[in-house]
Amino acid sequence: MRGNTSRNTPTPEIPWLAWALRLVLVLWVLQLVWLAWQLRQEPADLGRRLWGHSWGEAVRRDDAFYLWLLEVQRRLPPDAVYVFLDNYEAGKEIEARYHLFPREHLLVLPGAPPSLFFYTLRQHQASHLLVRDGRRPPGPGLHAALNLGAAEPLHLPGPGQVYRVHPQRLTGGFYD
Repeated sequence: MRGNTSRNTPTPEIPWLAWALRLVLVLWVLQLVWLAWQLRQEPADLGRRLWGHSWGEAVRRDDAFYLWLLEVQRRLPPDAVYVFLDNYEAGKEIEARYHLFPREHLLVLPGAPPSLFFYTLRQHQASHLLVRDGRRPPGPGLHAALNLGAAEPLHLPGPGQVYRVHPQRLTGGFYD
Protein backbone atom coordinates (compact mmCIF):
# COMPACT_ATOMS: atom_id res chain seq x y z
CA MET A 1 0.00 0.00 0.00
CA ARG A 2 2.81 2.34 0.61
CA GLY A 3 3.88 2.46 -3.03
CA ASN A 4 0.28 2.98 -4.13
CA THR A 5 -0.33 6.11 -2.07
CA SER A 6 2.62 8.01 -3.52
CA ARG A 7 1.29 7.54 -7.05
CA ASN A 8 -2.09 8.98 -6.31
CA THR A 9 -0.73 12.13 -4.73
CA PRO A 10 -1.16 15.01 -7.19
CA THR A 11 1.81 17.31 -7.76
CA PRO A 12 1.13 20.78 -6.51
CA GLU A 13 0.73 23.36 -9.29
CA ILE A 14 2.80 26.53 -9.19
CA PRO A 15 0.58 29.19 -10.81
CA TRP A 16 3.26 31.88 -11.05
CA LEU A 17 5.55 29.57 -13.02
CA ALA A 18 2.83 28.81 -15.56
CA TRP A 19 2.06 32.53 -15.96
CA ALA A 20 5.75 33.39 -16.32
CA LEU A 21 6.14 30.75 -19.03
CA ARG A 22 3.09 32.07 -20.86
CA LEU A 23 4.39 35.63 -20.61
CA VAL A 24 7.77 34.63 -22.06
CA LEU A 25 6.07 32.80 -24.93
CA VAL A 26 3.77 35.76 -25.68
CA LEU A 27 6.73 38.17 -25.65
CA TRP A 28 8.66 35.87 -27.98
CA VAL A 29 5.72 35.69 -30.41
CA LEU A 30 5.34 39.48 -30.28
CA GLN A 31 9.04 39.84 -31.05
CA LEU A 32 8.68 37.57 -34.08
CA VAL A 33 5.66 39.57 -35.28
CA TRP A 34 7.59 42.85 -34.85
CA LEU A 35 10.59 41.42 -36.74
CA ALA A 36 8.36 40.19 -39.56
CA TRP A 37 6.79 43.67 -39.76
CA GLN A 38 10.22 45.34 -39.94
CA LEU A 39 11.44 42.97 -42.68
CA ARG A 40 8.18 42.86 -44.65
CA GLN A 41 9.77 44.31 -47.84
CA GLU A 42 12.99 42.34 -47.70
CA PRO A 43 11.84 38.99 -49.20
CA ALA A 44 10.65 40.67 -52.40
CA ASP A 45 13.85 42.73 -52.62
CA LEU A 46 16.00 39.68 -51.89
CA GLY A 47 14.21 37.68 -54.59
CA ARG A 48 14.68 40.51 -57.09
CA ARG A 49 18.40 40.75 -56.28
CA LEU A 50 18.91 36.99 -56.49
CA TRP A 51 17.10 36.83 -59.82
CA GLY A 52 19.08 39.77 -61.24
CA HIS A 53 22.44 38.67 -59.75
CA SER A 54 22.92 42.07 -58.06
CA TRP A 55 23.19 41.04 -54.42
CA GLY A 56 26.48 42.82 -53.67
CA GLU A 57 25.42 46.34 -54.57
CA ALA A 58 22.79 46.98 -51.91
CA VAL A 59 24.89 49.14 -49.60
CA ARG A 60 26.89 50.90 -52.31
CA ARG A 61 23.78 52.13 -54.13
CA ASP A 62 22.90 54.21 -51.08
CA ASP A 63 26.36 55.76 -50.72
CA ALA A 64 26.57 59.19 -52.39
CA PHE A 65 30.38 59.04 -52.53
CA TYR A 66 30.29 55.73 -54.41
CA LEU A 67 27.76 57.06 -56.94
CA TRP A 68 29.91 60.18 -57.41
CA LEU A 69 32.98 58.02 -58.04
CA LEU A 70 31.07 56.05 -60.68
CA GLU A 71 30.27 59.30 -62.49
CA VAL A 72 33.90 60.43 -62.20
CA GLN A 73 35.02 57.05 -63.55
CA ARG A 74 32.86 57.56 -66.64
CA ARG A 75 34.32 61.02 -67.28
CA LEU A 76 38.04 60.39 -66.69
CA PRO A 77 39.96 58.63 -69.46
CA PRO A 78 41.84 55.49 -68.36
CA ASP A 79 45.24 57.11 -68.97
CA ALA A 80 44.42 60.21 -66.89
CA VAL A 81 46.50 61.37 -63.93
CA TYR A 82 44.44 62.85 -61.12
CA VAL A 83 45.23 64.51 -57.82
CA PHE A 84 42.93 63.64 -54.94
CA LEU A 85 42.65 66.37 -52.29
CA ASP A 86 41.78 64.72 -49.00
CA ASN A 87 42.96 64.10 -45.47
CA TYR A 88 44.64 60.75 -44.99
CA GLU A 89 42.51 59.73 -42.04
CA ALA A 90 39.20 59.93 -43.89
CA GLY A 91 39.79 56.63 -45.74
CA LYS A 92 37.92 57.76 -48.84
CA GLU A 93 41.18 58.09 -50.75
CA ILE A 94 41.64 54.31 -50.78
CA GLU A 95 38.11 53.81 -52.06
CA ALA A 96 38.69 56.37 -54.82
CA ARG A 97 41.96 54.72 -55.79
CA TYR A 98 40.21 51.35 -56.03
CA HIS A 99 37.30 52.56 -58.18
CA LEU A 100 39.38 54.79 -60.46
CA PHE A 101 42.09 52.24 -61.24
CA PRO A 102 44.13 52.14 -63.68
CA ARG A 103 44.37 55.95 -63.60
CA GLU A 104 47.45 57.34 -61.85
CA HIS A 105 46.53 58.58 -58.40
CA LEU A 106 48.27 61.29 -56.36
CA LEU A 107 47.21 62.31 -52.86
CA VAL A 108 47.68 65.86 -51.60
CA LEU A 109 46.34 67.41 -48.42
CA PRO A 110 43.67 70.10 -48.95
CA GLY A 111 45.75 72.65 -47.03
CA ALA A 112 48.89 72.14 -49.14
CA PRO A 113 50.72 75.37 -50.02
CA PRO A 114 50.56 76.56 -53.63
CA SER A 115 54.22 75.70 -54.27
CA LEU A 116 53.78 72.01 -53.44
CA PHE A 117 50.41 71.92 -55.15
CA PHE A 118 51.71 73.46 -58.40
CA TYR A 119 54.84 71.31 -58.37
CA THR A 120 52.74 68.13 -58.05
CA LEU A 121 50.37 69.17 -60.83
CA ARG A 122 53.13 70.11 -63.26
CA GLN A 123 55.60 67.33 -62.41
CA HIS A 124 53.04 64.56 -62.95
CA GLN A 125 51.08 66.38 -65.70
CA ALA A 126 47.84 65.87 -63.80
CA SER A 127 44.75 66.35 -65.93
CA HIS A 128 42.11 66.28 -63.19
CA LEU A 129 41.73 67.27 -59.60
CA LEU A 130 39.23 65.61 -57.25
CA VAL A 131 38.10 67.17 -53.99
CA ARG A 132 36.27 64.75 -51.71
CA ASP A 133 34.27 67.39 -49.85
CA GLY A 134 33.01 69.94 -52.36
CA ARG A 135 31.22 72.04 -49.73
CA ARG A 136 34.40 73.14 -47.95
CA PRO A 137 36.21 76.26 -49.14
CA PRO A 138 39.25 75.56 -51.31
CA GLY A 139 42.65 75.35 -49.70
CA PRO A 140 45.47 77.74 -50.60
CA GLY A 141 46.83 75.58 -53.44
CA LEU A 142 43.48 75.07 -55.14
CA HIS A 143 42.54 78.70 -54.58
CA ALA A 144 45.74 79.83 -56.32
CA ALA A 145 45.16 77.40 -59.22
CA LEU A 146 41.63 78.73 -59.68
CA ASN A 147 42.91 82.33 -59.67
CA LEU A 148 45.52 81.49 -62.33
CA GLY A 149 42.97 79.73 -64.53
CA ALA A 150 44.90 76.46 -64.25
CA ALA A 151 41.84 74.63 -62.91
CA GLU A 152 38.24 74.86 -64.02
CA PRO A 153 35.34 73.10 -62.28
CA LEU A 154 33.41 70.31 -63.95
CA HIS A 155 29.86 70.08 -62.76
CA LEU A 156 29.20 66.52 -61.63
CA PRO A 157 26.44 65.75 -59.14
CA GLY A 158 27.62 64.39 -55.84
CA PRO A 159 29.38 65.26 -52.61
CA GLY A 160 32.73 66.10 -54.19
CA GLN A 161 34.05 68.46 -56.82
CA VAL A 162 36.02 67.65 -59.97
CA TYR A 163 38.32 70.13 -61.71
CA ARG A 164 39.93 69.96 -65.13
CA VAL A 165 43.59 70.96 -64.73
CA HIS A 166 45.77 72.74 -67.31
CA PRO A 167 49.33 72.15 -66.01
CA GLN A 168 50.87 74.09 -68.92
CA ARG A 169 49.43 77.28 -67.41
CA LEU A 170 51.61 76.78 -64.33
CA THR A 171 54.93 78.38 -65.29
CA GLY A 172 57.97 79.47 -63.38
CA GLY A 173 59.44 78.39 -60.06
CA PHE A 174 57.15 77.78 -57.17
CA TYR A 175 57.98 79.48 -53.91
CA ASP A 176 55.78 80.30 -50.94
